[in-house]
Amino acid sequence: DKTGTLTQNKMQIHRTNFYGLTEQQLSTDQMSQFIAEGIAVNSTASLDFSKKEPTAVGNPTEGALLLWLHACGLDYSALKEQTERLNEVPFSTERKHMATLVRSASGKEVLYVKGAPEIVFDMCHTTCGNVTRETINKQLSTYQQQAMRTLGFAYQVMEPGETAIADGKVVAKRLTFLGIVAINDPVRPDVPAAVKECMDAGISVKIVTGDTPGTAKE
Repeated sequence: DKTGTLTQNKMQIHRTNFYGLTEQQLSTDQMSQFIAEGIAVNSTASLDFSKKEPTAVGNPTEGALLLWLHACGLDYSALKEQTERLNEVPFSTERKHMATLVRSASGKEVLYVKGAPEIVFDMCHTTCGNVTRETINKQLSTYQQQAMRTLGFAYQVMEPGETAIADGKVVAKRLTFLGIVAINDPVRPDVPAAVKECMDAGISVKIVTGDTPGTAKE
């Protein structure tokens, strides 16, 4: 098993690519509300502030996103409290994404989707900044060749009469792709020598992971 066995299970954001928006604009730009609110509400993780440095509780990947919000000066819990959760599609390894429908702080219903970038992109009608699939694929390939875990994000402001989720599936037709995030999980210091010892002894080593083949290979 890769995560927590070969790696330290200390997920941290390596880089964000929210198209048309820099990290410096996260707390000021109007579009950033969909990024920050989406990360805060479309999550099963939380942060523990009982120690000197905040730590993630629950899913380490989602925790890394919350830690990134905190580093950007945003309070994820306050963002969650300003919304009302209306419906959700939990993450599963089969669908490779999760979704949450909320009544946003703006008063409108907003659907947030997060998951494997290729899957989320295919669910979308438009992309922020009109970024092409080719550009996104190149960015994903670069990150995966650095052993990064990647996530894609999308949102849709629902209009009256539109359905976001039905029969446990996302059925929204106007999702906008916001961008991708690359997450690093460092290899444990003792792993290279241990793997080499196994291979030198004739043991065939296999990696079990939900990440992409490119990430696993690296």
